[in-house]
Amino acid sequence: MEEFAYVLSLFRWFQLRPGPPPEGYWALVGLYALGLGASAAYFVTVRQRFGDHSYRMATARRVGLSAGIVSAFGLIFVALRFLEIPYLSLRLWVNTITLGAVGLGLFLAYYFVRKYPVSLHAFDERQLRERYLPKPKPKAKTAGGSRPRRRAR
Repeated sequence: MEEFAYVLSLFRWFQLRPGPPPEGYWALVGLYALGLGASAAYFVTVRQRFGDHSYRMATARRVGLSAGIVSAFGLIFVALRFLEIPYLSLRLWVNTITLGAVGLGLFLAYYFVRKYPVSLHAFDERQLRERYLPKPKPKAKTAGGSRPRRRAR
């Protein structure tokens, strides 16, 4: 029980020189590097994947960009932890960004299971409805301006 209390103590999270990182941090380096590479590849190849579908492209770019930002910050904070720079190598930064990455993953899983199919269907229906609506006719331009003036009586 004392070890659990030590893990949760603020002193441990805010130590200026927390010492060398444990071996598990190499797994974080691998995961963040893999996440950064995958999000960059996904962000770059989004046009090949979705072609002209603007909603899918916008969603894929947002997902790729957010995953890339979280992964880049994760790599930065883990590297600072390995360099043992005071104030920048706090356990708090690595734990916070790891918690943020897990939260982003859970949110994306929820979004793509619950929200995305509904919004995609609504977008496709709106596109179909707009395709069959009559196009407005362009207004004819007059020589004296936008509309002829009426004479006062």
